[in-house]
Amino acid sequence: MEATVSIRRCEDYDPAGLDAALTNIMTDLGGIDRFVKRGDRVLLKPNLLMSARPEKAIVTHPAFVGAVAALVKDAGGTPFLGDSPPLGNLVRVASKSGYDPMLEKFGIKLVPFKEKLSVEFSDGRLFRRMDLAREVFEFDAVISLAKLKTHCQMFLTLAVKNLFGTVIGTDKAAWHLRAGRDCDSFATALVQIYEKVKPAISVIDGILGMEGTGPNNGTPRHVGIIAASTDGVALDATVCRMLGFRAEDLRTCALARSMGIGVTEKDKIRVLGDSLNGFPLTDFEPPKSMTVTWNLSKSNLLRRFLEDQMVTRPHIDPSVCSRCKVCLEHCPPGAISETKGKMVIDYRQCISCFCCHELCTSDAIHIVKPFLGRVLSRFK
Repeated sequence: MEATVSIRRCEDYDPAGLDAALTNIMTDLGGIDRFVKRGDRVLLKPNLLMSARPEKAIVTHPAFVGAVAALVKDAGGTPFLGDSPPLGNLVRVASKSGYDPMLEKFGIKLVPFKEKLSVEFSDGRLFRRMDLAREVFEFDAVISLAKLKTHCQMFLTLAVKNLFGTVIGTDKAAWHLRAGRDCDSFATALVQIYEKVKPAISVIDGILGMEGTGPNNGTPRHVGIIAASTDGVALDATVCRMLGFRAEDLRTCALARSMGIGVTEKDKIRVLGDSLNGFPLTDFEPPKSMTVTWNLSKSNLLRRFLEDQMVTRPHIDPSVCSRCKVCLEHCPPGAISETKGKMVIDYRQCISCFCCHELCTSDAIHIVKPFLGRVLSRFK
């Protein structure tokens, strides 16, 4: 089995350059008519994590989404836009992220994910049943529009991770809790979601990406690319390598390969598009952490000592914290409380899912790796 990935350079979100790059990408992959038929209702699934200005590189840029919507309309399809932000409703998040003018221009209707649909998987899958948004399965085609960003728990959030948005917002925390400290468990869930949703094509907005402590407190980084494929796993593996990492560093890629989903091997991925001089990058800043799985008893003193000395954890800066209690209300294991006017994390309960860091709007929660963990990470 082989896969094709198209990568085109695009320096900014100027409409002319953006339209040309996306048109070329679609041509590389067989044309937009391959994915959208006349009369199709097409769901566009961007990354709308939270209300954020496009220049902060937290959400898929509205100009990028608009350019894809234009292609859908040219093919005779009707574009809709759906997501389930973990914090805030879709209408509000989209509006505060600068989407309103684009939605009005292209006549795009918002589709909040509200109704659950229990989907089942084969016996060979870790999770036999998952609740996803029913609305996702009511369209003729899904186009995933991911943002190129780092992610403190999953390393990068690209095409496969973008579909976690098809889990209804209130259920996301439960999945973090269910996965616990085992990143592979969570990564497996992400791959299974990708397998079930089966987007017609995945397109990554890598014009302005994010490095460092993503997915919402990292540093915007100009990367200047758009990448797409019908194989989201191959797409993620290729972009991961372009950033200077191994495909195996992205656990969704490693687990997808073991599950027989998608292609990760470099020699089986055909890359089309523009010249990639300057890639792979040598200075793209990775996230500060990856969580660790311990196969030790919860009461084991050695386990607790090792976690204290090695496990990366969120820390709350009380001088910056506004005490809005969003972290307390959305912490999956209930590890955060308010004590003496300060938000406090109980690390005996903390599962290092970094939901608090992801949802903090005051940038008061930082990811800290203990000294021993920093030393050992050099020997990976």
